[in-house]
Amino acid sequence: MRRIAAVMLICVFACLATASADEARQHALAEELVNAMDMDKNLEQSYEIVKQMIPAQIEQMGVSESETSEEAKARMQAVIDFMAKEFSWENIKEEYISIYTATFTEEELAELVEFYKSPVGRRFTEKQPELMKRTMEVTQRRMKEIMPKIKKFVEDMEEKEAAKNKD
Repeated sequence: MRRIAAVMLICVFACLATASADEARQHALAEELVNAMDMDKNLEQSYEIVKQMIPAQIEQMGVSESETSEEAKARMQAVIDFMAKEFSWENIKEEYISIYTATFTEEELAELVEFYKSPVGRRFTEKQPELMKRTMEVTQRRMKEIMPKIKKFVEDMEEKEAAKNKD
């Protein structure tokens, strides 16, 4: 009986050691992937794009002149800078790696690393900021187009709620 228990205990430890090695390999692959994707550079470029687009977004929202004073712009810039620091690559890298290890198998991670290290994968990575910028421009344009509809929708909801409460 003791031999069986000892063998089972050895098997459990062997399985744990294998799982730990697999997790370490998967973590290493996920880290290699985010590095191959230039995630740090893309994140930084994304913040720059957002900073450049904010003035246009404020204007589209119809914010009054007094609310767009230099003081207000400085406050907004300070908030953006604070967020950029809090979401810096150093602060969130491990979380990104965890997301990738939870989402992809070891084999998938290895294939993704291979892709992102390939010439077409490198080009894809290099063009990510441009893709993001264009996507944000489309989103901004669409938001400008639908803002009157959203406003009308909210007003209609409020009227219905007021009428319902009146009864």
